[in-house]
Amino acid sequence: MWSLPDINQMNARATANLPSLRREQKRKRKPNCEVYGCTEPAIESVEWFDIFSDTPKGLVHVCGCHSPEDVEGNFRCDGCQRILADHYTWERYQTTYDGQTLCLKCTAERYFADEDQWIDPRAVKAVVLDASYGAWLIDPATGVLNVARCRHVLGVRQPLPKGIKFLDNAEFDSFDGHQISGRSLLDIIAELDEPFCPVLDAAYQFAVSIGLYTRQPKRRASRRSVRQLQEAA
Repeated sequence: MWSLPDINQMNARATANLPSLRREQKRKRKPNCEVYGCTEPAIESVEWFDIFSDTPKGLVHVCGCHSPEDVEGNFRCDGCQRILADHYTWERYQTTYDGQTLCLKCTAERYFADEDQWIDPRAVKAVVLDASYGAWLIDPATGVLNVARCRHVLGVRQPLPKGIKFLDNAEFDSFDGHQISGRSLLDIIAELDEPFCPVLDAAYQFAVSIGLYTRQPKRRASRRSVRQLQEAA
């Protein structure tokens, strides 16, 4: 089994500890390099992050012969160029997307921004979870949505990109693919009248969650706000 830390508490603790972390980062006297087997003194202290906030969670100390991503459990994201924790549980926060190594935060931002990933609900005629069915997420000829092809772009309790709204999800057994919780995805999709984006939004030890996401409706400017903008112009 797995146990995810209290994300809110972890983020709050990181924010409170930020001043002391920055002081430690500036210290000239540093511990030994953290790369396994290295006994050289560190010359650099680099901040490491996770996918749950933009506040650093700690420091990685390395010598002149090693890089922070050489430390086990870390990786460098080609998108945000930060050092990140690879995982806290069974779920990995590192993916390969468009030939780049990305964290799930950067992956989610790119994926949801890609218009090609959004599906017209009227095009969906059936939903299956079958890795052997084919390479399509949705087969344009048959209208079969194969959720086994959903990309892993969100982690458990990962904050959503701006403008994205969670709609609903269903969980499936990782081994035989049968649905173990949630409503029928086909029924949920049939109720939609706007494009949606299906993604793998949680990977557990023995199950996965397929989530359906839509765009947040844009707020209308009030008449007063419109008048103020006109007067300012």
